[in-house]
Amino acid sequence: MKLIGNIRSQLELWENRKEGIPFEEVYRFLHSLKGTARTIGLIDLGNVTENLYEQLEKEQQQVWDWAEIHTFFHEIITLSKDKSVEKATILIVDADAALLVSLKDFLEAREFHVLVSTELEKAMDTFYNVKPDCIIIDDTLKDEQGLHLLHHLKASGQQVLSPVLLISANDNRENRLAAYRAGADDFISKPLDLEEVFVRVTRQVERKKQYDELLLVDELTQAYNRKFFQSAYSRMLSNLARTKESFSVGIIDLDNFKSVNDTYGHLVGDIVLKGLAGFMKKHMRAGDVFARYGGEEFAVMLPRTSVEQAEKLMVRLLEGFKKQPFMTDIKPFTCSFSGGVVEIINENTTLDQIMECADKALYDSKKNGKGKISVYSFDQKLNRQKIKVAVVDDDSVVRMMLSEIIRKIEVPPNKELDIQVFEDGQSFLQSEWIQTKDQFVIILDGMMPKMDGLEVLQKLRNDKRDDLYKVMMLTSRKSERDIQKALLLGADDYVTKPFKLLEVEARIQHLLKRVM
Repeated sequence: MKLIGNIRSQLELWENRKEGIPFEEVYRFLHSLKGTARTIGLIDLGNVTENLYEQLEKEQQQVWDWAEIHTFFHEIITLSKDKSVEKATILIVDADAALLVSLKDFLEAREFHVLVSTELEKAMDTFYNVKPDCIIIDDTLKDEQGLHLLHHLKASGQQVLSPVLLISANDNRENRLAAYRAGADDFISKPLDLEEVFVRVTRQVERKKQYDELLLVDELTQAYNRKFFQSAYSRMLSNLARTKESFSVGIIDLDNFKSVNDTYGHLVGDIVLKGLAGFMKKHMRAGDVFARYGGEEFAVMLPRTSVEQAEKLMVRLLEGFKKQPFMTDIKPFTCSFSGGVVEIINENTTLDQIMECADKALYDSKKNGKGKISVYSFDQKLNRQKIKVAVVDDDSVVRMMLSEIIRKIEVPPNKELDIQVFEDGQSFLQSEWIQTKDQFVIILDGMMPKMDGLEVLQKLRNDKRDDLYKVMMLTSRKSERDIQKALLLGADDYVTKPFKLLEVEARIQHLLKRVM
């Protein structure tokens, strides 16, 4: 979210500033934050900001240092941690659209992000694109058995680490045994007790998190290990092959680490390793990967990041880490690291090849004085991929508001958004703008003159280019039947009116990620 990013950026600027921070600057920042937080639905943040604003008006201090800023803004710092990245993602696959709606709403009210599908093929596509933390499958999907989804996943050769809960109206012994033999982790009989579903889903998600930590996390530093990094790299290559979206990989190495061990001992050396991992995990972006690659060498993976952006990010992290003191019985000291970054633009590049390139850049950093970040560049450049976003709604205010939200969404440097608005479904379908092979995200109002949203959705799903469209329906809270029909027709998501800006922004971002 842009506001959260602005808060973090401002606090980071203050933290790195050497001179004092004028009162007027603090006052302007808090005044702006107070006016925005509640407007976009951040009620808790708005309340905290209001209280701080009242305190600030009584302050007479003209110059602040970082320690005072950090203490004063402590509650805002806590609240501005992006909770959305911590939400577990649940995929529900069921032919019963009414059940999908009720289960989706129930779980999302309890801090899960929920994706739904009524079809096996669409569920498979979502699984590979999103890698959900838990899958809930009905054992009957139209003409297919829900167990087939598990068989498809196993046949693909891909290890299925996401736990699977099978739900069924048939609770006999043979059906339960068949579910477990097919790979289900749990079995729940209908009619569903929603509280029980929530408890059992939460249990599976927490267990998956524990397994991930045991299998894929370095014991000393709690950073990811090489095995996880290799798996993450394979996923990023698959994404690159599908979307042509480049990413960057870096390798960093602690400077003079042998000297640290020789001077202070290996226990202090371990503290430095843990300190570096903790600093990087705290200050890297959501979605970035940090892993211990061996000894004092660590690897980073930066999705949707050009090599120029990667260099700036790594330099900022380096400068921040150099200020971290390590305390010993002898004297406090600081450390630095050297690094090399490289952009991956070819899906046929192996991890060994890319790490060799990054290592060459790392060597340049070491050779040129250490405490530096160097770049290994390829001459080849990727063309920017166009993603078309349509807002189809007969309400001009809604069209304007949604367009503004979309324009503020940040996209990778090799992507660009082409946003168009339409006041009815007929003008949208007849426009030349959609007669291309680009990827589309379509926000579609359910009730419109000339042609309603459901009719437009049906025509899109009957189009031979159906796989290019991700569709989010805007519906009334009273139109549960329309929601069910939209899901059966192939809507990828829906939002009920009146909606919260934060909710719409988050859902549009999720749809954009699925076409990038």
